[in-house]
Amino acid sequence: MKDEQPKSQPRQRRRYDEEFKRNAVELLERGERSAVQLSRELGVSDCSLGKWKRQYGKATRSAQSGAQAEQSRIAQLERQVEYFSRQRDILKKALAILGQEPSDSTK
Repeated sequence: MKDEQPKSQPRQRRRYDEEFKRNAVELLERGERSAVQLSRELGVSDCSLGKWKRQYGKATRSAQSGAQAEQSRIAQLERQVEYFSRQRDILKKALAILGQEPSDSTK
């Protein structure tokens, strides 16, 4: 009689939230532990840790902050365009009023 071994269950893929990933990258960037040591402590693969570092590391953050600064500047310029457009429209109306011929009743 053969001993039947139970079929192995497929490994469940764990999902980690963004905060966990960012914290792991921060720990890695401190340089207190190697990537292999930190991945063992956190219970994640060192490949995942490397992927997270590329995604959330310092270089990525500086690029994102640059993009955020650019978006902020664009929003500021759009607000200025709106403001100056309103000022132009007010001046156009004022010039139109000043340029009108006086009516007969005011002569």
